[in-house]
Amino acid sequence: MRTSDVSEAYARALFDLANAADAVDAADTALRTIAETVRGSVELRDTLADKAIPADKKRDIMRDLFAGIGSPEAVAIASTMVERGMIASLDDTLRLYGEIAQAERGIVVAEVTTAVVMADDTRASLIKKLSAAIGRPVSLREKVDESIIGGVRINVGGRVLDGSLISQLDAMRSALATSSQGGEA
Repeated sequence: MRTSDVSEAYARALFDLANAADAVDAADTALRTIAETVRGSVELRDTLADKAIPADKKRDIMRDLFAGIGSPEAVAIASTMVERGMIASLDDTLRLYGEIAQAERGIVVAEVTTAVVMADDTRASLIKKLSAAIGRPVSLREKVDESIIGGVRINVGGRVLDGSLISQLDAMRSALATSSQGGEA
């Protein structure tokens, strides 16, 4: 099984547990806190990834650290991931959990790539326009990629809408190459 498939399985399991406990938001907050804590502490991350430390000891560390976090479901899933050597997949699981939770609420996640961080008014306008076009509420997962130079690339529901400046330049370059080849006799 691929790592992303495993992350999705953990995310789905957490969602099912949290949903049954009417604690979807609490689980999201808790898993985010766990992931940020692990990411932010080299010592903790190394300890949890150390194959010489028994799995039950790692589980105890997780439960002791995060006992009062507000979501026993998130602690249980994260602890299981640690026990099974999947700590590196925690951030991916967090992202997928958020997507599952939003999808269950009828919210569409659109991945938006821009060359610079979007201004708040631009973000709000884009959400409004995408929601109107799709007919459902939209949440943005934003990425900054300076290589697109300008414009925006949107991936939503498997469709890519590429309005990036780099793709427009590539299209012009291709059109010019085609016209110059066809114009020679």
